[in-house]
Amino acid sequence: MKKYTYPPKPLTYILALILPLTLFALLLAAACSPAPQNHWEMTSPDRQVAVAVSLSETGTLSYSLTHSGRKVLGESPLGMVFEESAFDAGLTLKSVARLRNQNDHYTMLTGKRKENHAHWNELQLHFTNTDAKPVNLNFRVFNTGLAFNYSFESSSDQTYTLEEELTGFQLPADGYGWMHPYDTVWQWAPSYETHFEHKVPVGTPSPWNKNGWAFPMLFFTGDDWVLISDADMPEGYVGMIVDGNPQGGLYTLNLPPEEEAMGICPSQPTLTLPFRTPWRLAITGDNPGVILESNMVFDVSTPNVLGDVSWIKPGRSAWSWWSESDSPRDYHRMKEFIDFTSEMGWEYFLVDANWNEMEGGNLEQLTRYANSIGVNITNWYNSGGPHNVITEAPRDLMHTRVARRAEFETISQWGIKGVKVDFFQSDKYCIMQQYHDILRDAADFEILVNVHGSTISRGWERTYPNLMTMEAVRGAEVYKFGADFPEVAPRHNTILPFTRNVLGSMDYTPVTFSNSTYPKKTTHAHELALAVVFESGLQHFADSDMSYMSQPEYVIDYLKEVPVVWDDTRYVAGFPGEMAVLARRSGDTWYLSGISGLEEAVAAVFNLNFLESGSYTMELIGDGNSQDEFRYKERDVTAGQQFSIDMLPRGGFAGVIRRR
Repeated sequence: MKKYTYPPKPLTYILALILPLTLFALLLAAACSPAPQNHWEMTSPDRQVAVAVSLSETGTLSYSLTHSGRKVLGESPLGMVFEESAFDAGLTLKSVARLRNQNDHYTMLTGKRKENHAHWNELQLHFTNTDAKPVNLNFRVFNTGLAFNYSFESSSDQTYTLEEELTGFQLPADGYGWMHPYDTVWQWAPSYETHFEHKVPVGTPSPWNKNGWAFPMLFFTGDDWVLISDADMPEGYVGMIVDGNPQGGLYTLNLPPEEEAMGICPSQPTLTLPFRTPWRLAITGDNPGVILESNMVFDVSTPNVLGDVSWIKPGRSAWSWWSESDSPRDYHRMKEFIDFTSEMGWEYFLVDANWNEMEGGNLEQLTRYANSIGVNITNWYNSGGPHNVITEAPRDLMHTRVARRAEFETISQWGIKGVKVDFFQSDKYCIMQQYHDILRDAADFEILVNVHGSTISRGWERTYPNLMTMEAVRGAEVYKFGADFPEVAPRHNTILPFTRNVLGSMDYTPVTFSNSTYPKKTTHAHELALAVVFESGLQHFADSDMSYMSQPEYVIDYLKEVPVVWDDTRYVAGFPGEMAVLARRSGDTWYLSGISGLEEAVAAVFNLNFLESGSYTMELIGDGNSQDEFRYKERDVTAGQQFSIDMLPRGGFAGVIRRR
């Protein structure tokens, strides 16, 4: 059996001690030298991360990023081009501002942890172009990376139409990454539902070159890790695609294809001054845990705009569509699922597509019954409208304000607590605006929101805390129609905690013990572990009531108790594409879960360093002797001890740790 040990070789720690001293000496020398007027630097509060911005003789801008003195991003381009004015050359510096030790304390209702502290240093550069038009570049340098954006100020209501954003990310040529291609535009896409490619050499063209690569992109350069994405998508802006041919390792941005959203709006947004772009992010560290634990997406996002959010309650949800796609048409089958939801103590049940064709009763009656036994209902809608041709219903209720608010008023009077809105399938600005509009209108009626067929998480969970989760992932539903998914899913699952789920809640719809059209290859313990390995403000358990109730009692008890709101999240061990082990804390209880994407049995060895000093009892559910068998045991553990667990090929485990 292969032995998988973490931490890695001691050289990593030797370098970690030496390099900060070297960097300090370099910074001291730099402080004694006069700074040139075409070059500006800013370091993180701990001085381990540094951004350098340069203005060339022709007035073009570029930036680079280092971590512990090592190059993470080489010289990378900056600039914006609009129909009305260009900010790609001929720029002149007007002023510089440096803001140090900036702090922001905030609370999240979903995600890796409730209480958060953002700490950064900021460099603000103010330029004018050859038309004497102003542009500001803002660089926030955190201990775990860089965020930057462009802002355009004006006292007028002048408009700019975007032609091109020149931002790029220059990766070291010898690195490799975990990336997923942007979807081909067709009836069901794009929706960020391709699987992540494993260890893609830097500079590799997208296998679907015309469509490009998609955010997020994770890279390992031999010493450092970096995740590239964006956050705080403002109203009226557009989701960018990464060019599919990153020559020399330079990853640049493109506008979405014109054919998206049935062509109902152009790819080029017209923006009214003043406006800003999203923050472009480069989260970096010397181990993948820095990426997994990061909340930089929310650190830079607009704070809660909804006011009182005491009505917002994350929770667990049963869901019938995965196991029985026609079940939302059957009132009596829905009641059986609701009874099961109540028995499990889960907070929600999702009534999916085509509930408007329900026979034997209707949604209002079903909601009344569910509420009478302590279950909250969420229900499904098609987001179209003219931007899709999908006939799943109800549709034509979410794309205009009048129709949307009328529907929200009706279902809120019925007692429905949330909606799942599906098939957005574009990153054009008009669709991005629809997300903002839905979230605001839903909040007015105290309705939670889950979006599918959607863009990636972009920090909106902080701005609109009623956004419980987003799909944007190749998840368990693909067992129904993706012949290749059983082969790629085990590895893909171990990549997601370091990529997609870093950005925010992810509606993978996990824990499928039974088989769908294409039988899974993961073990039952792997599937159980996904309840904690994957974070979602509404965790939709996809399998049937009968499948769950046929499991051992200790598995049923685990699913009854597992929370979705976390006080902390810790990386324990793993490497994307091979293994992911993490611990999440709810109150005083730790949930330790791990999954393997390897095709061979493995003994995972790691330390329980996330525990405070003391003695604990662990209840552990792991792999049995075969794919569909579990093994349960209890054992005493102590803080910091080395821990080992055997996993089958594509296996996993789920543990609960309580203080003795």
